[in-house]
Amino acid sequence: MIIDTHCHINFKNYDNDREAMLQRALDNGVEKVVCIGMLPEGGREALELARKYPGRVYASVGAHPYDAGKLDASTLAEFKALLSEPEMVLFGEMGIDTVKAPDPIDVQEKAFAQQLELAGELDLPVCIHSRDAFKLCEKVIRSVHPDGWKGFAHCFSDGPEEALGWVELGFKISFAGQITFKNKSCDVIREAAKVLTPDDVVVETDAPFITPAPHRGKRNEPGFVRHTAEKLAEIWGMTHEEVFERTTANARAVLGI
Repeated sequence: MIIDTHCHINFKNYDNDREAMLQRALDNGVEKVVCIGMLPEGGREALELARKYPGRVYASVGAHPYDAGKLDASTLAEFKALLSEPEMVLFGEMGIDTVKAPDPIDVQEKAFAQQLELAGELDLPVCIHSRDAFKLCEKVIRSVHPDGWKGFAHCFSDGPEEALGWVELGFKISFAGQITFKNKSCDVIREAAKVLTPDDVVVETDAPFITPAPHRGKRNEPGFVRHTAEKLAEIWGMTHEEVFERTTANARAVLGI
């Protein structure tokens, strides 16, 4: 069985077939998914789904770097209340984006640090969005948690050096659909996988985004996460089942499920 550690199945993209989509995931060996909620509203949606599908859907909430400027004391208080619910197993996504985020880096760093502080208070793993920003993320993490922290480097898209840096910080590398793409630009992601072991890794879809081969061009969904795991098995020269088992054990250990 497999765990999709990051998807957005609360999005309207799934309103017409959410039940069938989750059944397809189960049919494809995906036993559990973590629904990532953006800001309190998204967190409440994720929590509602986790309660509707207990043991199959879990929830997260956080302020994405795109929303860094919206993080204030009231929002942090809402996060704290939501994260006290047992279905909430992860805090985020949070982090820094130097490519598309509308807010300046100092605003993103402050929002990231505030959420890391709350994660420490609540002893929760975090999901980190880092786009061309590993060194900046490392600086903020070390400023709050000098010995590093725990969680996932979500939708990893960097190279071997950054991958090993995240592991040193205490994080699992979360691979998504890009590792299956034939684009030469994705070779660096595959090179990163080669320097890691299965014990360093979890898998995700980031559904409805980043649909893996052979389904590119379609809406992504949790059942497709197996293609990412199968690509990793190919890279590592392992069986699919062994990669499913080991990445799932990693996800369970981090999330406590």
